[in-house]
Amino acid sequence: MHPLAERHFEKVLRKVELQGIAKNCKYYPCHRGGLEDCTFCFCPFYPCRDESTGGKWIKGTTWSCEDCSWIHRTEVAGRVVKEMKRLGINKPEDIDKKWISLSKIRERVKALYPP
Repeated sequence: MHPLAERHFEKVLRKVELQGIAKNCKYYPCHRGGLEDCTFCFCPFYPCRDESTGGKWIKGTTWSCEDCSWIHRTEVAGRVVKEMKRLGINKPEDIDKKWISLSKIRERVKALYPP
């Protein structure tokens, strides 16, 4: 996991609350489309490889989330945080350890809140 992502997830998992829009971020706006929440600045599902969310392959080998706003919808981010806590994801390394279960969370949340 990238060190910036690790620091971000430590903060998210410690606070267990949505962060809203981070307009003071030097990268804002980082995605096309309407963002409602920046809690998952680094997506816990990366790379999801699911083009229905707006993500896409670039140069055939790199997954780009630039056009994805699904995880940035308030109801989606809130549900993902809740499900991650229920699964016992309390620190960044838990994301890798529980990847299969986390992927199932993604599918459940996606069914509730389609892209």
